[in-house]
Amino acid sequence: MAQATPQVPITRAGTGLARRTTLGVLVAVVALLGTQAVVDATEIAVGATGAMSPFSAGALVGSAIVAGAGAALTYAAVDRFTARPVRNFVAIAAAVFLVMLVPVVAVAPAMGVTPTGQGLLVLYHLLVAVPLTAFVVGALGR
Repeated sequence: MAQATPQVPITRAGTGLARRTTLGVLVAVVALLGTQAVVDATEIAVGATGAMSPFSAGALVGSAIVAGAGAALTYAAVDRFTARPVRNFVAIAAAVFLVMLVPVVAVAPAMGVTPTGQGLLVLYHLLVAVPLTAFVVGALGR
């Protein structure tokens, strides 16, 4: 019996990117929730409390998932349209990281977040950005 060979190669790059992004999000979520558990256990005063707090589990997990989706879409576009996707993605990720610190400085105090809480939010941004970038570009999780 003859076996048909497809004329167009089937790309598997999307599944690899999805897997790497998922791993990056999982690592980020574990790091965020672990750090927040330590903050809660030591009763560090962050200022904002309640369900709408940027320190709530829902906000932490949700923001990591949204960051992962944005990172995956950005990497897919950069991979498709540039010759050096890893370098370009890391540059974009660094720029996005810096822009995302603006609300920490400008908006968080109005929400009642203390300076310690602001420092913690910067740490949380790092806990999402670093593993997500490392996994998406393939430095980890291959």
